[in-house]
Amino acid sequence: MELTVRMLGDNATAAIAPGILFTAVASHHYHLDATATAKNLAASALLFFFYLYVCDASNQISGVAEDQTNKPYRPIPAGMTTVQGMHRRLWGAMPVYTLLGWLTGTLPWVVLWQVIVVTLNLWSPPRYYFLAKPVVTFTGTVAQLAAAWSLVHPLDAVGWKWVIVIAATLNLPLSFEDVRDMDGDNRIGRRTLALIIGDRPVRIWFALSMAAVPPILHFFVYAPTSTSTFSLVMVDIALAALSWTTAIRALTIHTVKADRTTYLMYTYAYCLSLTAGLALL
Repeated sequence: MELTVRMLGDNATAAIAPGILFTAVASHHYHLDATATAKNLAASALLFFFYLYVCDASNQISGVAEDQTNKPYRPIPAGMTTVQGMHRRLWGAMPVYTLLGWLTGTLPWVVLWQVIVVTLNLWSPPRYYFLAKPVVTFTGTVAQLAAAWSLVHPLDAVGWKWVIVIAATLNLPLSFEDVRDMDGDNRIGRRTLALIIGDRPVRIWFALSMAAVPPILHFFVYAPTSTSTFSLVMVDIALAALSWTTAIRALTIHTVKADRTTYLMYTYAYCLSLTAGLALL
């Protein structure tokens, strides 16, 4: 249990929580009863546990030296397992994840994510990481949100709009993730945008992108819904407050600890952008 917590703890708010929240949104949108909603949420929690598990297992196999610098509490640098042990966990989880995809009707999205994580984490040369990551993270977010919605109902025009717009918008600031990990990334030869152009331009881009999240989502996703003005205003205020506070932190507080907190706040904004569907759809 402790090994799993250390392995997945950093990314649960970016990988597990959004999927569960978006499944809840879809269940609410299609007016499912409490029993059906509970079943969907249980399936979602299991599916996205494995979504993160295969991602982090493959990432930690290839990033041991980075984790020794940036995240020494993770299982391999902490001596709780070995690279070979993590390989066993990865390839043991893959067929279970595939079976879950088949049983829940999300198999195409599961297979897409499996291809993505193996390509990025195990096959992609570290020097090309900065080119691969934007494409991979956008595609992976689409796979995540599409699977979450498909657990409830086949993707329709409403579902596709939320998936594509939110995936595109919330991936714009994601290069900030690499600011917190610059020392370890440099150690393993991983070329990230922060290492190529420096952390300051990445911080500025992050702040501008986070500032743009609320208006983009307002005009393209939230405002077109047939909801009350009050609900729309409350959602806009909450998302703006969190997004803009996160943007300001990135520009004004420049420590590794602060950057980790800022990144967590970004993941909270992602979760909030999805949770808004409970009030708007």
